[in-house]
Amino acid sequence: MAKSCPVNFLKVDENQIRVQALLVTLSAIGFIFSGSIFFAFLLVYDFTVRLFVSQKFSAFSQIAVAVLKVLNISKRPIDSAPKIFASRIGLGFSIAILLSSLFGATDIATIFAIILAVCASLDAIFNYCIGCKCYAILHHFNLV
Repeated sequence: MAKSCPVNFLKVDENQIRVQALLVTLSAIGFIFSGSIFFAFLLVYDFTVRLFVSQKFSAFSQIAVAVLKVLNISKRPIDSAPKIFASRIGLGFSIAILLSSLFGATDIATIFAIILAVCASLDAIFNYCIGCKCYAILHHFNLV
């Protein structure tokens, strides 16, 4: 989404977001292979904290900052609006995983986790954010 015009004029570090996406991917894969509801709670917690409280209380955010510091990777500022939109979609999928698990619909929870893992891994590995692309389309039609 780096080529788009600024939408909300607030910047986030693209590299940090990509590391966080990798952690989301690993958590979703952890859920897929273990079925442990811990991973679903972790995803819901971390997305909720990052979106509505503060990055400083997010384990994924703190790990990402530490990894980038150790690897000496500089910040790459991008507009935050598409990434926030994508995080809200990620939160929605995480809630769906958690609720499906709690109600015993493990196959449905697994499908949601696979979708989340695929989308997050595309962002982490290829810097291709599906949520950001959706945001760009919706923004073009003044729907967000």
